[in-house]
Amino acid sequence: MTRIMWAAVLVLAVLTVPVWAQTSQTSSNIVAGQQVAGVRVGGNVNDALTALGSLYNRADSRSGKYSLYEWPLRPFVVIAEKESGRVVLVVVVLNDTYRTDKGSVTGGSERAAVEATYGKEFTTDEDQSSITLIYDTQGIAFDIGKVGVMAGRVTQIVVFTAGQWKAITEGL
Repeated sequence: MTRIMWAAVLVLAVLTVPVWAQTSQTSSNIVAGQQVAGVRVGGNVNDALTALGSLYNRADSRSGKYSLYEWPLRPFVVIAEKESGRVVLVVVVLNDTYRTDKGSVTGGSERAAVEATYGKEFTTDEDQSSITLIYDTQGIAFDIGKVGVMAGRVTQIVVFTAGQWKAITEGL
């Protein structure tokens, strides 16, 4: 009887591992211009709230055009149009769990990996602590650290409505 029970547990484990792996891979995917961890750019912010949980902070942008949501226990910031609730931008902050579907770029990846994967056709925005590589037509941007252990490495990955970087960021 014990052998049969162990055999059944082993068969169950073999059958569930591929399903678990597929689920975890899908939930940690970042797709330029489309989604992060199942939160769809262009989708409704209520779907993001359901997916990421009810423990979040909400604030309005300075312009009043957007609502900003951040989860203290998760590495996400979501920005949605205040009136429509449409998600326009999702940020993954300092995390190597979530990776791009193209090239598997994560938090901590080197700038060279970003450029090898997404190309050298980008614009930049720079401050004291980071330089942002903006791939506007693809709907993705990467903050690259300039100081400390994260110098030259990805600190944030930003997915947004393709072609709308300037309109979104100026509206904040």
